[in-house]
Amino acid sequence: MTSKTILLVEDDFAIRDVIQDLLETEGFDVVPAANGKQALDYLQDGQSRPDLVILDLMTPIVTGWQVLDTLRRHPDLLHVPVIVVTAAQANRPSGATELLSKPFRLDDLFESVHRHLH
Repeated sequence: MTSKTILLVEDDFAIRDVIQDLLETEGFDVVPAANGKQALDYLQDGQSRPDLVILDLMTPIVTGWQVLDTLRRHPDLLHVPVIVVTAAQANRPSGATELLSKPFRLDDLFESVHRHLH
């Protein structure tokens, strides 16, 4: 069985590192991105498609909003689930599959990940 790939877009190194380590421990392949530009570079390389995106909206260089907009405009990425994790938004943004408000419990994140990938 091929493991699922998760694109993790989070500019806070400590948060990104903890989430990545825990997801990899659970058997997922995690592609970390420290900003929206890195995420878009990965998404637009034409070869890689994540099975799920965990997306912070407040990222430098290119915002998470712009990443979400790109995902929803691209026919091959339109149906990729996007879990938005942010302190900047109280309601689920249009185009997001789910919203977790920061601070969130890791158990809630993993429950969401498993719900959308299994």
